[in-house]
Formats: sequence, structure tokens, C-alpha cells
Amino acid sequence: MLKYIYISLFLMLLTALAAAQVQPNFAPIPSSFGINSANPVYALDVEYDNVDQNKQVFHLFLPDTTGTYPLVIFIHGGGFTGGSPDQVLNNATLRADIKYFLENGIAYASMGYRLLETTQADNEGVIKCLNDSKRGLQFIRHYSNDLFIDPKKIALKGSSAGAGTSFWLGTRSDMAEAGATDPVLQNSTRVCATALNGSQATYDLYKWETQVYQNFDGQGTTFTLDSIENHLGFNRGSNFYGGYDSARQILHDPALIQYRQEVDMLFHLSADDAPIYMSSPSTAVHPSDDLFHHPFHGREIQQAAIAANLSEVKANIPALSINTTQGETQNEFLKRHLDNCAQTNHINTSKTSGDLNLYPNPANDLITVHVGKGNIKDVEIYNLNLERMIQFQGKNAAKLSFTVSELPSGTYLIQIKNDLGEVFWEKISIK
Repeated sequence: MLKYIYISLFLMLLTALAAAQVQPNFAPIPSSFGINSANPVYALDVEYDNVDQNKQVFHLFLPDTTGTYPLVIFIHGGGFTGGSPDQVLNNATLRADIKYFLENGIAYASMGYRLLETTQADNEGVIKCLNDSKRGLQFIRHYSNDLFIDPKKIALKGSSAGAGTSFWLGTRSDMAEAGATDPVLQNSTRVCATALNGSQATYDLYKWETQVYQNFDGQGTTFTLDSIENHLGFNRGSNFYGGYDSARQILHDPALIQYRQEVDMLFHLSADDAPIYMSSPSTAVHPSDDLFHHPFHGREIQQAAIAANLSEVKANIPALSINTTQGETQNEFLKRHLDNCAQTNHINTSKTSGDLNLYPNPANDLITVHVGKGNIKDVEIYNLNLERMIQFQGKNAAKLSFTVSELPSGTYLIQIKNDLGEVFWEKISIK
């Protein structure tokens, strides 16, 4: 009997080990791509989830299968209702991107995701599409060894909806879930840089009325939320937020208010986010001429990034005579940041409400930390390169105050450990 138990345990172990690996079927990249590297290979339709195996896949292109490579993830457009990662297989511009990156020792992935319903109600909305790309990024990090990827050197590039998704991922605090039972979700979502082509400024459509298109003609005219709904059509607008009775419901329904904030890149944008290269080639004048790609979206992104003190934002908006690129292309921008980046792989800067209270934030002298359970054991403050700047020992109490006046102004990460073995991370700003 004991022998059979051992055999069962052994088989379970083998199953677990197999589940902890991914084995893409790499094949030589066709010569028609014209890639001049030692042994360029690709793998098509690598599954990162199993809710919809036709959509939740990515294509991966490698310079070779020796060593590990930085990675650019391309996210396709299509208004969240169309498009496919297969675009890179036939589009001449995208194939030229693949050639550039592989010849510079950088891998390239084309990410697919589930789309919004167009023939029936969609009760999840755009967050479904965004979260798919988030998981795809985390999946690649989790299985980076099997995919020949350097998990600390990942950048994003996208067009239209894919650009908006890249912007959303680049502005969110780390969405790693330290306690998740699914190990993929424990991985970081932070990236080295984002390149956005025709991005939307936010997916809070009310901000399209109050910020993006407010006074769009310089004579006090605003393209209202009702106008946006009329332009989209009720079904498409409703499906975008997982269902509503009217567009104005998003202004007073608590669940929809929270939903809008969740998908609002302008709300999440902060100084420590990924550098941005933003191109907005649309020449539209009236919002209805190009609602999703109007140059005002690009202008809003540029102005918000500057206001947030983002480390770098480059913008090319020809219709508004804005060009701060200094001749650098999107691909050169991404390569430069990948060459100098080393994003951490497992830092989670989120906290559970009620478990941690930190104030004031921003601070210029004294900070107080209060944990909801147990006593504070240790507090450490790191800069954004994860170099420890300050360490404080707890005093067998749930609350601890300490000074940060010696730190230069900027954004930092603070780690708090309690005597129950829990670890909390939070971003703090020092004035």
C-alpha cells in the first residue's frame, strides 16, 4: 500500500513540475522576414490562459534560443472589438519592427486578448481586455526561463486600443498579487517603457467630456458624454463598461464610478511610471471625425505626464505642431530604455484596506505607520532602483513614527513587516 502512495506522490510531483513549465514549439522564422541574426525563431499561439484559447495567446519572436533577451510586447488595436496578434505576420510595418528588435538582440511578442461582444451584451466590459494583456505580461515573466526572456527588461508598444492598454499597464502601480494561489498573478506588471501610437488618454469616458474634448473648438464647445454615446451607439457604450441603462448612469452608480477609476490612466499616472513615447498622427478637427485617435488625446497624455513629473515623455502630434522626439524613433526609444532598465520582478506596492495606514503622504519630515494587525517589526525605505535608503526597527507596537527629512525629494518604496510575518509595500512621496 505504501508503495502505491509513493507512486501517486511521484506522479503528482511530475504533474506539478510539468505544470510549472511552458514548452513553445519554436520554428525558424521564414526568410521572407529578412532577419539578420544567428538563428531567429518564433512560436505561434502560446497560450497564457484557458478562458478563450483562441484569443488568450501571443506569438513570440526570438533572435536565437541561446541566452535571455529583453522583450518588447506589441498589443494590437481594433477598438477592443476587432484585431488579432496575427497582424504582425503580414503587416509590413510590424514585420519591420520585428526585424529591428531581433537584429538588436531584443525579443518581440504580439499579444492577443478577448474582445468586447458586438452582437450581445458584454457584462465584463473593457477591463476584461485590459486584464488579459496584464495576465499575458505576468505569464511571460513567470515562464521567462522557458521563453528565453529577461523578466526585468520588458517594454510595451501598441496601436489604438493596444496603445491605450500599454498606457494603462504603464501607469498602474504594480498589480502583482503576493498571496495569489495562481503563481502567474504573483508576478510584477511594471515595465521599462511604453510606446503609444494613436492612444486614448483615458477609458473614463466622462473625462473625454471634461478634459479631452472640453472647449475643443476654442469657442467654449464641449463634446459631451451624451454625444459620445450617440457616436458609439448605446450597445457599444454599454458594453464598454459591462452594462448600463444610460451613459449618465456612470456618473452616479458607485460600481460604475469605481469602474471608471480602475480604467482611468490619467488618474493612475504618477512620477515613477514607465517613460512614454507618444505618437498621435490623426489630423481630425471635430471629435466625431476621429473620436478614438483625435490629437487631443495625445495632447492630454503629454500634458498629464509633464504635470506628473514623469521621468521622460516624448510626443509627436503633427496636427498640433508638437514634436519633442528630437529625431528619435519609437523603436530607438524602447531599445534605449531596455538597455538601461532593470525592473523588479516581484514587488507589490498595493495594500489591503484596513491592514496598513501611512500618513502623511506626501511627507517632508515625520511619517507615521500604523498596521491593523500585529506589531511593526521592521520598516525599510528604498529608492526606485531598490537600493535601501533607511531602516527602522519596530518597538513592539502597532504604530511607529520616524523622520524622512534626510531623504532628497522624490518617490520611494516603503516596506513594512509585522510580527505576524506579513509584508506591506507602499509608494511614498517626499517633498
